[in-house]
Amino acid sequence: MPSVSTALSAQLVTILLRELAACQSLLETVEAERHAIKTLAIGDFHPINVRRLAILEQLQSIADARDQAVRQITAALSLSDSASSLHSLLDRWHGLESATVRRHHETLMATAKHVREEIKQNVVLIDGIRGFVEHALTAGAAALTDGNAYGRTGKPALAHPLSAVLYQQG
Repeated sequence: MPSVSTALSAQLVTILLRELAACQSLLETVEAERHAIKTLAIGDFHPINVRRLAILEQLQSIADARDQAVRQITAALSLSDSASSLHSLLDRWHGLESATVRRHHETLMATAKHVREEIKQNVVLIDGIRGFVEHALTAGAAALTDGNAYGRTGKPALAHPLSAVLYQQG
């Protein structure tokens, strides 16, 4: 198989390093989100989500550049168009240049897997909080039967949804 130019290999490695840095930034937002979840810092979610969206847009741009580099390497190696993804290229590309790219790609994949696992943990935390709130709301249903609950209009609430009810204290 013909050798790929060092410039093309270096270009792909640079793209993978940019993608890794973006994944690490995404991990930071997931960790910030976890802190906000644990402390119930509702106001922190918007800036975190804005940052996350910017990182995801950056990742899309990097993925487009990676795909372009893969197409260039595929053409340089005279491979068929079936090797148009990085995975399929790495399966068919052998040699010193491919080993370097493969090593960076494996590091990137490990980081991406870690990000996904951290996101799953945040989902579990959010589901736990949601379950707690739902339980608290259903437990409050008994308050509706004693005549001390009021709807948005200020009238006694007999059958209003719990989210629209105020309870009279003392």
